[in-house]
Amino acid sequence: MNMKLKHNILSVVALATLMFALAGCRGVVVDGEDVVVLPESQVEHTLIMYLNADNNLSSSIMRNATDAELGMIGAMPSTRLIIYLDTARDTKLYEVYYHTYGSNNHVRHCKELKTYASQVSTRPEVMKQVLEDIKTLAPSSSYGLVLGGHGSGWFPKPNSGVKYNNQKVAPIDGASQEFSFLPLMELAQTRYLGYDQVYDENGSGTIDNELSFVDASEMIEGLSPIHFDYIIFDACFMSSIEFLYEMRSAADYIVASPVEIMACGLSYKEIVENLMSPSHSVESIGAIVKDVYMRDNNFSRIKSLALATVDCSKLEALADAVAAIVASTNIEDSVEMVESHLTPLEINGEMTLNWKDVQMLDRMSPAAFYDLEDFVCQLTDDEQLLANFRRALSDAVVANDHTENIYSLGSNYAYSFLEYLVDGSFDICGVSTYIPRRSAPLTLQYYMKTEWARKVYSVK
Repeated sequence: MNMKLKHNILSVVALATLMFALAGCRGVVVDGEDVVVLPESQVEHTLIMYLNADNNLSSSIMRNATDAELGMIGAMPSTRLIIYLDTARDTKLYEVYYHTYGSNNHVRHCKELKTYASQVSTRPEVMKQVLEDIKTLAPSSSYGLVLGGHGSGWFPKPNSGVKYNNQKVAPIDGASQEFSFLPLMELAQTRYLGYDQVYDENGSGTIDNELSFVDASEMIEGLSPIHFDYIIFDACFMSSIEFLYEMRSAADYIVASPVEIMACGLSYKEIVENLMSPSHSVESIGAIVKDVYMRDNNFSRIKSLALATVDCSKLEALADAVAAIVASTNIEDSVEMVESHLTPLEINGEMTLNWKDVQMLDRMSPAAFYDLEDFVCQLTDDEQLLANFRRALSDAVVANDHTENIYSLGSNYAYSFLEYLVDGSFDICGVSTYIPRRSAPLTLQYYMKTEWARKVYSVK
């Protein structure tokens, strides 16, 4: 078939292909063969989207996949987009690219790489197998990764038998609950890591199962086949210093949020356009997404977003700086030292011990995520130690973008709808931390096992 005739066929099928682009994985076949855009040996960078849509975020995550596909229009020919999509209906691995014809026309092509039987995508062995499949079926010189779903930062996953509404505040042992979301938690739908439906032999699905979630150690195992240039976490609370420190060997850079992310997630058309262009920049992703949030009411009605880009190679120096500050207190019991900074604070007419002048970043009671810089600066007056810490923090957090208002209880304790947004004065460093306390003993037990706590608080 000559090139002129092939072009005519593409013109005929273009309209039909574009009409069905949103309906699923549909390819265009020319002369009995898939149109090949680029030999695999020439692929320099591949973005993998590992999307779990077998949950209450399914419609939003499906839209994320579609938006990402649109971002491939005009992408550099040395790049590719691979999507692993797990839905209640099926699970598949596919590649999407666009063929350009004429001056301004594009035809969407979808190459299905592999289909999977029903599987739990939050299990580390499943993640590992999918990445091994990608290395074989879509070889590339480098890879980036998007993980979309629900998230809870460093917190371990809950045990089996715990209802979903309580799983958001793990760790939970099935009987006790040390953290809880405050009233009006459904004011807006947000994201959280996991969950994936687990089906029994009768086809009945449940999320009250520890297999529905994945924690940091399991994620490290699951992602081990590939070292990523960057990982983007489209899930709540994943810019937690404890989680980032645990993940520091998995990627060069991590993009994540220290607060809740709206259910719509991130704006992938613009993200993919950036990452697949000659002027790509991981540092600019936060600013790009923030711009979409602020100007596009159809994308997000609530103007709340915070994203930080973290250089993983700088996290060890940051841990050293914080550990030096903790050690300078000369208090052997680090939890006692931390608790000594608690001050009486009135919340809803009741007096409680809390942290004064430390920004809270969630809607939990008590708070579980605090601004790292605010917290550390409460621990010492030593200017040299603080200067070292701020320098290490600045080196590690290479970009920090957030809207003026954040969907969080924050420093405002009223329970009205409007006051869930901390108005105007909101300022954060881009990374959160948990503040250990004995009043949550189960959480403390888990926390002191994290690599961050063992390093910073000298846990043996």
